This record gives sequence, C-alpha cells and structure tokens, in this order.
Amino acid sequence: MTEVLFVVYFVVLLTTLVVKTPTVKGPWLFLLRAFFPNWKFFHAVGHVPQLFARAATLSQAGHSEWSDWALIYPRRARHWFHLLHNPDTNLGLAQQNLVDHFWADLYDLPDGADPRALVTYTMVSRLAQQVMRAQHPEMHQFQFELRMVLSDRTQVIDSQVMMTAPVAPC
Repeated sequence: MTEVLFVVYFVVLLTTLVVKTPTVKGPWLFLLRAFFPNWKFFHAVGHVPQLFARAATLSQAGHSEWSDWALIYPRRARHWFHLLHNPDTNLGLAQQNLVDHFWADLYDLPDGADPRALVTYTMVSRLAQQVMRAQHPEMHQFQFELRMVLSDRTQVIDSQVMMTAPVAPC
C-alpha cells in the first residue's frame, strides 16, 4: 500500500509540473492574498522592486523645493532580542510585501491601462505619503516611483524606473 501511495504522489507531482492550469484572478482574491507573501522572488534572481519617494516644500519665495529621492523602507537593523519580539521588522516585511504585490499588479496590467485604478496603487501612495509626511512635516506635494534595482552586497549595479506616479497634493 505504501508503494502505491508513493507512486501516486510522484504521478501527481509530475502532472502538476507538466499541465499548465489557468491563473485564478478576481477582485475578491486581493483580500485573501494579504495573508500570503509574494513568492515571485523565487522565479529569478535579479532586479527587485523598491519604492522611492520625494517631497516638495515651499521655499520663502513660494517655489516648490523637491527633496532627493529616498528609499522608503530600507532593511531594518537586527538585534538579538528580535528573536522574541520584532514588530518593527514585521511591519517592514508587510510593507515590502505590499510593494511586491504592487510590482506584480503593474507587471500583469495590460498595455495602456491606468495603474491608478489598482488597489495596490492607492495603498502604496498612502504609504509613501505617510513616510514622507513623517520626514518632511511641512510638505505640500509628494511623488513616488517604483524602481527595479539590481544590487550586490555593497552597491547598486543597475536601477530601472518601472513607474513614476504623478505629483500628488497632500
């Protein structure tokens, strides 16, 4: 009996590798995928999505002065006590998961479609605004962009802008 189950297991495994099933899509599935991380980083090693933003403040002359583009959520510092309690890193992972889902949604978007209709666009926009507001309390406009970044342990090798959002008021 064990041999039969073993053979059935490998037949099912080979069948799933050979037979391509259609991708299940729908707006209600977006609510469920918040519970699961985006595993697309296993498909290829290379460029990873990163979120950058900048803020505009008014100068004394009344002109907008833009800050430099800043990486929204760089990696958090690790400590030994994070083995027991680590809410800051967990929040950072959830936010990076949102950026990964946004990248996947942009990648699946048909040519010419407006990304502002995506739920992930709205969520990423609010995230960028919240972070820039904390860094620049006097800002009156902000802008964010999604970049595909290829880096090694020490430096950025290549960076390509996937999408730049229009300037938004606060």
